[in-house]
Amino acid sequence: MAIRVAAKVKTKKKTQAKPAGRVIETQRVGRKAAVKDLEKFRARLMQERERLEIELQEIENRTARISEGERANELSAYEDHPADLASETFEREKDLAIGESVEGMLNQVLIALEKVDRGTYGVCDVCSKPIKKARLNALPFATLCLECQARIER
Repeated sequence: MAIRVAAKVKTKKKTQAKPAGRVIETQRVGRKAAVKDLEKFRARLMQERERLEIELQEIENRTARISEGERANELSAYEDHPADLASETFEREKDLAIGESVEGMLNQVLIALEKVDRGTYGVCDVCSKPIKKARLNALPFATLCLECQARIER
C-alpha cells in the first residue's frame, strides 16, 4: 500500500507541473502576439499620421490660394457680388474648422505614438485598465476605455 500512495503523489506533482509549463508557454505566445499587435497599431498610427499631415497641407494650400485671390480682387477695379464674397468667406471658415479638427486628430495620433514608445499604449488614461483590442482597432488613438469614455460623455 505504501508504494501506491507514493505513486499517486508523484502523479499529482507531475500533473501540477505541466500546467505551469503551459502557462509560461502561453505567456510567451501572448507576449509575441502583443508585440505583433503593438507593431500593427504603430503602423496604422504612422499611416494615419501621414494621411492627416497630407490633408492638413492641402487645407493650408487652399487657404493660401484664397488669400492670394483676395489680394488680387482688392486690386481689381470691379466690385465682387456680395454672394461671391459670402461664398468665399464660408469656404475659408469651413477650411479653417476642418483644419482645426485635423490638427486635433493629428495631435491625438502623435500622443498615441508616444505612448507606443513609452510602453503605455492601450492603457486607459483614467482607470489604467487595458483598452479592448476591438476599440483600438476601431479608433487606434483611443486613450480611454469604453466605460470611462461613456462616463465622460454623460
